[in-house]
Amino acid sequence: MDRRFDFRDEATFRRDIKFGTQLEKYFFNKWMHVVVEQGIMRITSYTNNGCDNNGEFISSGTNTSGADYRVSGYTKTVELTNEPLEVKWVPTAGKFTLKKNDLSAYVRENANILFIYNTVNDGTDLKKPKDYNLDRHIKLLESKAKNFKWGILWNQNLKRMYTEAIKNNWFKPISYMGNKAGLIIKQQDYSKWFNEYNWEIQ
Repeated sequence: MDRRFDFRDEATFRRDIKFGTQLEKYFFNKWMHVVVEQGIMRITSYTNNGCDNNGEFISSGTNTSGADYRVSGYTKTVELTNEPLEVKWVPTAGKFTLKKNDLSAYVRENANILFIYNTVNDGTDLKKPKDYNLDRHIKLLESKAKNFKWGILWNQNLKRMYTEAIKNNWFKPISYMGNKAGLIIKQQDYSKWFNEYNWEIQ
């Protein structure tokens, strides 16, 4: 089985990618409203970065690495101009898992990573549903939104993370990612790398 698919068959890989891309598009669009409500930043424009973010299968040999979007806008102190932004939804509380090759691509692109993540294990399975029902899954996520947070790993901290991971041999084979080299960041260490914000205004 093609290692590119993380030991999934091609049909499953196609469905997983399409579902994941559509879900991250939902989170990205929601996030642009969240940051305005929280008075943290405003995104004035955005474009897809590279390939279209529609989740359609892209053939082998085509470069699919790099950030999802390019965003422009501003915070209270910084103006953002065409900044590469990767969107990652993390349904399982307690850790992030990041592939070494992906991180390397983000570093080369000077990209930033927007994490939207669950913080509470209450027995609810927030992972991709077996029936791929996006609308129903989004309703489940919205019912648990009080447990979510978000944060941006800005490119300077991403580069620092990658450099320290290489230096300290943090990259290890990840079984659930096809044994590709990856980095696990535990939840208690998130604040070392980025500011954490509630997904909902409390």
